[in-house]
Amino acid sequence: MKLIPWTKQENLAGFRNEVDSLFNRFFDGNFETNLPAVFQRATFPPVNVAETEKSWTVCFELPGLKEQDIQIQMLGRQLMISGERKWDEEKKGKEYHRVESQYGAFQRSIQLPENTKLEPDAIVATYKKGMLEVVLPKMEPTPAAKIPVKAG
Repeated sequence: MKLIPWTKQENLAGFRNEVDSLFNRFFDGNFETNLPAVFQRATFPPVNVAETEKSWTVCFELPGLKEQDIQIQMLGRQLMISGERKWDEEKKGKEYHRVESQYGAFQRSIQLPENTKLEPDAIVATYKKGMLEVVLPKMEPTPAAKIPVKAG
């Protein structure tokens, strides 16, 4: 005769309640908040940071914007990009069934490395074909200097 381990019924009921709750939260129509953060919307705008010997280059993808829609600020060691991407819906009988583009106000900041020259006149920002490129020069390293020791 095989022995079957006895389990309390409330443990199985509790497990079933947890599974039911999980499915209810997932399928209540608000998918975005019920998914883990990695599956939620990507950060906008996407950014790429590159380094050369003499400068840092920060590129932001901002398709569909005009130069006047973009603001760039330096706040301490933070490079701050902000703006607004407006929804321009054509009302020619279109009914959208899916919109994956992101619209509305945005703000993105990048912490700059210690060796970045933070003078506004030295920073160059260009916007071309939906890409904002900000070039920040590096500070020149201070050369090592010998200090003579005098006898006392």
